[in-house]
Parts: sequence; structure tokens; C-alpha cells
Amino acid sequence: MSKHDKPEKQIHVDLEQALSKEEIGRYLVDIGQKLIDEGSFTIKQGQDSYEINPSGHIELELQYKTRGEKNTFEIEIQWKPGVDHSFEIS
Repeated sequence: MSKHDKPEKQIHVDLEQALSKEEIGRYLVDIGQKLIDEGSFTIKQGQDSYEINPSGHIELELQYKTRGEKNTFEIEIQWKPGVDHSFEIS
């Protein structure tokens, strides 16, 4: 595989659901608290279960966009396990 070839994208969970603001807030709080307390959280859909365990160099992207009367706010977390860009000066 050359450096220009990208691995095939695998979508493990793809969920779109109408929820109240309170329900969405609870999901976000639960995810945040799990990341703070345990460093990971688990998503279950049907028989499948995925542990989301960000590690290494972690990036957060927030995006708010509008198109006509439609508003979208997206939260994206990206990481590559084993890649750590931290440094130390001693």
C-alpha cells in the first residue's frame, strides 16, 4: 500500500434518532463523565458493542453550520492509538 492509499472506511455504528434536548444532554454528560472517570465509554447497538477508548494524540473538532433553516452542530473526536505528541523538558 502506498502512502496515498487509504484504508477502507469501516462504519461500526451509524445512528440518527430524534431526541429531546434533555435526552441529548444526558448522553453527552454520560459520555463526558465516563471519559473523565474511566478514560473510555461503550456504545451498544443491537448485538454489537464497541468500546471507545481515545488514546495517544486526541483531537476535538466542533462545527456549527447552517443551511437555510437547518442548523447542524457536530462534535468529532479523532485519535490514532499509539501516537503521542506530548513532550517533556527537564
